[in-house]
Amino acid sequence: DVANSRAAVMDLKTFTVKDIIEVPNTSGPHCAAFVTENTEYLFLPTRFSVPLGHQYASLDEYSEKYRGVMSAVTFNEKAQKLHIAYQVALPPWSYDLSDAGKKISKDWAVLTTYNTEEATTNLEINASQEDRDFIVLFNWKELENMVKEGKYDNVGGQKMIFPEKHKGGIYLVPVAKSPHGVDVTPDGKYFIASGKLAPLLTVFSFEKAFQAIEKKEFAGERNGIPILKYESVMEREVNPENALGPLHTQFDDKGMAYTTMFISSEVVKWNPETGEVLDRVPVQYSPGHAVAAEGDTVSPDGKYLVSLNKLAKDSYLSVGPSHPESMQLIDISGEKMKVIQSSPVDPEPHYGQMIKADKIKTIEVYPKDENHPNAVYNQKDARIVRKGNEVHVYGIAMRSKFIFDANAKRPDVIEVNEGDKVVVHLTNLDFDEDITHGFAINQYNLNMEIQPGQTNTI
Repeated sequence: DVANSRAAVMDLKTFTVKDIIEVPNTSGPHCAAFVTENTEYLFLPTRFSVPLGHQYASLDEYSEKYRGVMSAVTFNEKAQKLHIAYQVALPPWSYDLSDAGKKISKDWAVLTTYNTEEATTNLEINASQEDRDFIVLFNWKELENMVKEGKYDNVGGQKMIFPEKHKGGIYLVPVAKSPHGVDVTPDGKYFIASGKLAPLLTVFSFEKAFQAIEKKEFAGERNGIPILKYESVMEREVNPENALGPLHTQFDDKGMAYTTMFISSEVVKWNPETGEVLDRVPVQYSPGHAVAAEGDTVSPDGKYLVSLNKLAKDSYLSVGPSHPESMQLIDISGEKMKVIQSSPVDPEPHYGQMIKADKIKTIEVYPKDENHPNAVYNQKDARIVRKGNEVHVYGIAMRSKFIFDANAKRPDVIEVNEGDKVVVHLTNLDFDEDITHGFAINQYNLNMEIQPGQTNTI
């Protein structure tokens, strides 16, 4: 939730949100969310830099008072709770996209930056002055150890690592200006960056980066963070002819890469090992993100890619100043790509994951929990209990009625006094899949869903 600096976790057994966390010291986690190999951490870097603690600071003090904070978040599977383990106070830049390492790079992660010029006005011009921005390369295990060793400051109750104070674990890699996507190859050997204000893609080698760090092949520092030499880490530059505005890369089962080209409105297929361009297909129009079937994993499926287009001019019926945009399904199973379907969607379809259907194992109904204190599994037990000015309703929903008090003249009526606190516990007695009930208090902005077999409280 970029607008409110929040992140949510959803249970794929029920497709319901289990927890939402607000991320302090950040302004829009657009860079999120990326997860380490065994879900040790979910990383939530900010999009925009803000003063720590959201204190006021003049833009004239931007370089001194603003920071771009990255949060390392853990998820407790049993309690189903998100928790911020620590934060890192990065330089006052903007952070765009990110990815976690795999296999040989599994302890590492990368994120792209722009506005390393630290401009505060006319950003489209002033944030594009330098020839290069940076990729932040960090070792989360080293950062984890720093926290264990107490190498952090306490900022508003958060454990905050300041790279200029606590050295190690974080490095900068120069990259073509204003990069968007940074994507780790399925084998974990490379990370590919797309400079959206440069026509080329850059393939960087994790192994070369590790060697450069070991040899301390640095080109100085920026904000206390060592800068790796570009030529020490770069594997190859790839510049598909007439392709402009590379943004995001996905992968297939043969190790081939698929990159969206925002300006030339196409998807380009190429080989990361050689840089050879293998195919290209036009899309309608201006693709930003793309999602391949399991394309962010160590074993992509290799059959389909969806181009998530930002501007679908004239593709669909006009419904006002804001048009539907498009998602286009592309068959990538053969040597040549083929667009096989287009679908209208909300404006700017943005980031996604596609996983195999057999990995989704939903429950059909909520199992009975006889120990649930608020559950009612027999309609005869529906009752209303008053405790002073607090009223508890233990009711049931079934096709097609509510029962709140089985012994009342009107069993489907709740009568209370003005000023009472009313707590309604409803159990859905329809143990049949897809028979969902809703309960709302009109004019009070109260509305809940009770799925088959579930007990819910409002």
